[in-house]
Amino acid sequence: MMDYKSFWLEHVGNYEHYSSLQDDQKTDVCIIGAGYTGLSTAIHLKEKNPSLDVTILEAGVVGIGASGRNGGFSMRLFGITMDITRFRHGKQKTKEADMYMVDAVDYLETLIKRYEIDCDYVRDGMMTVATNAQQLNHLEKEMELIDDIGLKGFKWIDQKDTRELVNSPTYLAARYDEHCALLHPAKLVRGLAKVAERLGVKIYENTTVIDVKTRTKIVVTSGGTVRSEKILFATNAYSSFYPKLKKKQIPIYTYISLTEPLSDKQLQALNWEKRVGVEDFRNFLHYYRLTPDNRLMFGGGEAFYYYGSPLDRDKNKEMDARLQQTVAEIFPQLDGIQFTHHWGGPISASLDFIPTIGKISNDIWYSIGCMGHGVSLTNYNGLTLAELMLEEESKRTNFFIVNRRIFSIPPEPFRYIIVSGIRAALRYEDKRGLRK
Repeated sequence: MMDYKSFWLEHVGNYEHYSSLQDDQKTDVCIIGAGYTGLSTAIHLKEKNPSLDVTILEAGVVGIGASGRNGGFSMRLFGITMDITRFRHGKQKTKEADMYMVDAVDYLETLIKRYEIDCDYVRDGMMTVATNAQQLNHLEKEMELIDDIGLKGFKWIDQKDTRELVNSPTYLAARYDEHCALLHPAKLVRGLAKVAERLGVKIYENTTVIDVKTRTKIVVTSGGTVRSEKILFATNAYSSFYPKLKKKQIPIYTYISLTEPLSDKQLQALNWEKRVGVEDFRNFLHYYRLTPDNRLMFGGGEAFYYYGSPLDRDKNKEMDARLQQTVAEIFPQLDGIQFTHHWGGPISASLDFIPTIGKISNDIWYSIGCMGHGVSLTNYNGLTLAELMLEEESKRTNFFIVNRRIFSIPPEPFRYIIVSGIRAALRYEDKRGLRK
């Protein structure tokens, strides 16, 4: 049996693989990475200029990274919390960021409909729940910030209404956000690949990029070279192979555990009739949802950094056990439920928790730091990147994450010390809440 990287990739089934690069080529645009960012950028480039020759290089297969293993939340969350964004960038940029993310959610829905991508898309919103006094206090304060800034689409719901949407004895109250949808991430990324292929994009799988020569714009791969006018690093957490990007982001790991399909009796006990996504209001938040076949998908709770920034820690037995225990605490009515899958992988994080679109040099672009909230963000960034690469101007190209200055992250062992310190501070705050 194939060792799939996620339930989603297993569930989407087999597909016709793309060939690997076997020679030297020339192209107008070379995109490294066949995930949401790379595929969306390619699609938008071809929409805007069908005569462009666009080539995508993928070290594995389409969607093998975060695009094929995430939770499937198309959501407006930017960074870690609104309050941190406000602290770092002020009210106006916090509002600008929220508007960008709301547009991203709406735009992805439009893109899915335009190309008739079958990805089990359903838009019933999301609840951010408070499960202890500290979370409740912080959530109330963020609602005050939302009102102060004038953001739309949020609604406060009390304990009774919260438990009527999803029934857990741990819920105290929640913030409901209408700007969230659930989807099948692997079906989406494979669907985007088919769209890109129909538009004339060349996709090469199992083609590892070894080096990028910025002066001559030559991409050296395991199977040949690609000389290109423009280059895009659409590799997010997998960008560390390139030194100039390694110091800009950190691969942080998040994990997911999945139950067997719930019975009708179990579903009734949860009262989870609408396909509402759920997260709690911790720094290391839990995120969870029902899959299309009524399994409970439960992830988060911790963010790991492994010394040396490895990219192959797809499972974590300790985290699997902790996630299963948390499910038992949140949903005691699911006592005895069996778990069938566990997976995880790295997401791209910056030191200030904010995403970045930038340039390494003339006509060489990158996108990093989506913080695990990239389903809508990366697809919308694809439109932004296409506009930037074609030298168009829009509200997107003027968004403050474009060409912003970010903190450089030193090499090991200092990298590990810094990240461990940040994680410890965030974890301490979460644990304080649990003691209340």
